[in-house]
Amino acid sequence: MLTTRRANVTVVGAGIAGLTLATRLKQDNQNATVVLIGPEDRRPQRISTWLDGKQAVPAVVESCIDKQWDAWVFRDSAGTPHTQRASTWHYNAIDGRRLKTQLEEGVELLGVHRVHEQCHGVNRTAVGYQILCDSETIFSDHLVDTRPPTIPSTTIKQQFVGHTIRCANPHQYSAPLLMDFSASSIANDGLTFIYCLPVSDHELLVEATTFSPSLHAHADYEACINQWLTTNLPTNTYKHIETESGILPMGPTKPIDATLVRCGIAGGAARASTGYAWHGTHRQISKLTTAFSRTGGLSSVQAYSDRARLMDILFLRVLRHQPEAAHNLFIAMAQHLPGDTLAQFLCDEGGWGPCLHTIIAAPKWPFIHALWRT
Repeated sequence: MLTTRRANVTVVGAGIAGLTLATRLKQDNQNATVVLIGPEDRRPQRISTWLDGKQAVPAVVESCIDKQWDAWVFRDSAGTPHTQRASTWHYNAIDGRRLKTQLEEGVELLGVHRVHEQCHGVNRTAVGYQILCDSETIFSDHLVDTRPPTIPSTTIKQQFVGHTIRCANPHQYSAPLLMDFSASSIANDGLTFIYCLPVSDHELLVEATTFSPSLHAHADYEACINQWLTTNLPTNTYKHIETESGILPMGPTKPIDATLVRCGIAGGAARASTGYAWHGTHRQISKLTTAFSRTGGLSSVQAYSDRARLMDILFLRVLRHQPEAAHNLFIAMAQHLPGDTLAQFLCDEGGWGPCLHTIIAAPKWPFIHALWRT
């Protein structure tokens, strides 16, 4: 029998963005009726990002941090390592699947009404929205859509395949290897690199990644990973534990419904120059929940500053037309920026200071030329 329910706010999409938004809305507005729609996401998911050590981390996130580092490494195409160290901004490995499980438990305890079904349609009404599911119809004053968007063929993409492996003997990696450009090439029209995260003394997450407008075969990433493992772990036997893969937008996306208030990647939370979405998503969530608490209204918010968006536009033009110059930019940043400055720049924190330091460190002519490119 179809059930009809009324709500003050409905969040569609139950990934980390939707779960976190529903949690914050209910925590900050205990008398509000909050509904969260979407199947539970049980996929393995590793979230790696920088967090400011001077800022408090929510307890639910802190409990899902497997490891953190104050140093990380880049390798140039010749295999030369460049290590950065930070005093405040630490690089964190967050178990995304565990975080989703704990957030699911939290929304239930808070009294968020959970609909474990797909949303089949949204209709506007005179006073809000009608949301259609298999067993329920929700009439809601407000709605936020966090469902994944479509990535247009013209948008540059970050595509990756990652293997988590357990080594028989301790491996030699003590810090994350963020970009190893000595990996065998997959994308001739972009960048290819290996990302290696030492989850423990015996476990590594090894990802083959491309920044490219083209999509490439899963087998190409597998071959890149296997070649890197053969080169870098020649005497260490290992066991494959699990595989994760994904495609992140580095530019415009096509949301399911552009007229809806959006949050997360569909709302532009993935930074175009990196594909990182943690800070953009949480910035949106903070602004949305603050606005609802103060005014009772909701509207889409920008995840990144105007300066960050301008610099991303130039970076993507360089990446599209001169991929080697984009490689040189990352290596120049690794060589010349302090770790804290790099983290602040990539997370769009710290105002103009990190941006100006990055501009000074960057190779100039490719970005000057990019001003006149499209």
